[in-house]
Parts: sequence; C-alpha cells; structure tokens
Amino acid sequence: MHNLINWLVESIGARGYPGIFLLMAMESSVIPVPSELVMPPAGYLVQAGKMDMLVVIFCGAFGSLFGAYLNYFVRLNCCKP
Repeated sequence: MHNLINWLVESIGARGYPGIFLLMAMESSVIPVPSELVMPPAGYLVQAGKMDMLVVIFCGAFGSLFGAYLNYFVRLNCCKP
C-alpha cells in the first residue's frame, strides 16, 4: 500500500496542475478516475509546500466542471432523437 501511495504522490507531482485539471475532468466525464485518487495526493503536496493550495483547488474544481460540461454537450449533440 505504501508503494501505491508513493506512486500516486509522485505521479500527481510530476504532472502538476495541468495533470490535476485533466484527471478531474476525466473523473467528471465518462472515464472513471476517482477524485479520491487525485485530490489527496495533491493535498499532501500542498502540505509539503510543493504546490499552492488555491491553485490546486482551482484546478480541481474547474477540471471537474469542465469534464461535466464536456460530457453534457457531447451527450446533448450525439443523442438527439
């Protein structure tokens, strides 16, 4: 379990803020990426001083919103009777 946690923290840290945005967008659309695997490692990196808390919150929130809107508009345009 320790290795998995280290891998998640290192992966989120390597991808940075765009990675948080993209993974949260994927979480809110069709691709199942649990936010529980994205935001806690980002929170750890904030606590460690490697990321800014407000930017992490912004990227997470707007990534989730972007993914939800993308999913909505794709379904709206593809599934018309």
